[in-house]
Amino acid sequence: MLVRFQLFTQIFHEVAFVTLYLFSLFIKMLVQAAKLIGAGLTTIGLVGAGIGIGSIFSALIAGIARNPSLKDELFRSAILGFALTEAIALFALMIAFLILFAL
Repeated sequence: MLVRFQLFTQIFHEVAFVTLYLFSLFIKMLVQAAKLIGAGLTTIGLVGAGIGIGSIFSALIAGIARNPSLKDELFRSAILGFALTEAIALFALMIAFLILFAL
């Protein structure tokens, strides 16, 4: 009877160890999947920045077509808008890299 009990406890411990190991692997894979999903979602900011940059330069072309004498002033304002919009895209890209490699 004692031998059966010792055998049962040994098997129970081995099964518990394997179960805990598999659970820890599952958690690691779940965290990796969440990282990839989060990094993918942050690229939505890059799409928005691309649309914003296109909008800025389309407005620049329309403004120059309406009043060519203001070309230099409009171009300076467009470059400022481009820089600010591109900064938002770089922030989104930085967050994506932080999610992937820092966490």
